Amino acid sequence: MTNLKCDHELVKSEIKGVAVERCSKCNGIWFDRDELRKAKDSTDEDLRFLDFEIFDTKNKKIQKGESSCPKCGTKMETLEYMNSGVKIDRCSSCHGVFLDKGEFKKIISFLENLIISKSSGEYLKDTGEELKEILTGPEDTISEIKDFLAVLNLLELKIQAEHPKVSEMLITFARSWPIR
Repeated sequence: MTNLKCDHELVKSEIKGVAVERCSKCNGIWFDRDELRKAKDSTDEDLRFLDFEIFDTKNKKIQKGESSCPKCGTKMETLEYMNSGVKIDRCSSCHGVFLDKGEFKKIISFLENLIISKSSGEYLKDTGEELKEILTGPEDTISEIKDFLAVLNLLELKIQAEHPKVSEMLITFARSWPIR
C-alpha cells in the first residue's frame, strides 16, 4: 500500500498490539476498519467507553479530502475527531482512517482531558448509556461490558474525589454489611 498523500510506501507497524500501517516518509498512520478504536482502547482502558463513530454521519461536518484512500483509491473525506481540533481522513468505502504524524497522540490527550473534566453527574449518565449498550451497542457484548465497567470505575473515582464524606460513609457501610 502507498500513502497517496505523500506517495510513499506504508509499512507494517503496531500501536499497543494493534497492527497498522505507517508511512515510511511522513509517519502518518493508516488504520483499517475499527483499528483506530481498538488502538485507542488498548492505549488506556479508561478511554474505552469514549467512542466516536467516525462513519456515522449525524451532526458531523464532513469535507471532501485532498488525497485518495491508500487501500481502495476512493477520495478521502475529512472531519474533526469529536471536538479535539484533530482533522482526520476517512474512507467512506473501506472504512479506513488515516492520521497524520502526532494526531493519534493528540486524540489520546484530548480524551484523557475529557475524562478529567467530566463530573460525577456526567459519569452517572454515561454509566446508564453504557449499560444500555451491553444489549444494543455496536460492539460485541464483551467489549460493551468492558466499556460499562470502565465508566463505572471512573464514576466511583469521581464520586470519591467530589464527595469524600459520602465515599467514606459508603465504605463504612460496605464494611459493616453482614452479607458478603
